[in-house]
Amino acid sequence: MLLNQKNCNGFTLLEVLFVLTSLSVILLLFPTINLDAIEKQQEKQFLETFQFDVLYVQSLSTLNTDEKVFIRLYKDHYKILQGTKKTIAERFYPSGLLIDPRGNADIIFNENGTFLYPRTIKITTKHAVYDAVFQLGKGRFYIAEK
Repeated sequence: MLLNQKNCNGFTLLEVLFVLTSLSVILLLFPTINLDAIEKQQEKQFLETFQFDVLYVQSLSTLNTDEKVFIRLYKDHYKILQGTKKTIAERFYPSGLLIDPRGNADIIFNENGTFLYPRTIKITTKHAVYDAVFQLGKGRFYIAEK
C-alpha cells in the first residue's frame, strides 16, 4: 500500500518558473522608482546646503573685514572663497542641475550683511525650476519653486 502513494512534497517546474518570473518583473520595476526618489532627494539636499552656505557667507562677511568672503558660481559647482586665493568649500551640483547666475557669478555681501548685487538666480533641475531671490537690503534670501 505504501508503494502506490505519490510523494507530493515539492513544487512543479511550472510553479517555480511562475514565481521567478514574478520576482524578476518586480525587481526590474523597483530600481527606476527608487532612482527618481533619490534624485529628488539629492536636489532637495543641494538646495538646503546652498541656503546654509549663503547664510554662512553672510555671517562671515559681517565678522571678517580683511578679505571678502563670497560664493562664486561655476558651470558644474560653486566655491566659497575668502579673498581671491583661499577656498573654504567647494560644492558640486547634482547631475542635471543648472544654475543661471544671470550676469554676475558672485554672491557677495558687504560688512553689514547686505547683498551687493541683488538679483534672482535661476536654478533648473530635472524635476523643477527654482528662483533664488536675493532681495535689496539686509535680510535673508529665499528659494521659490516656479
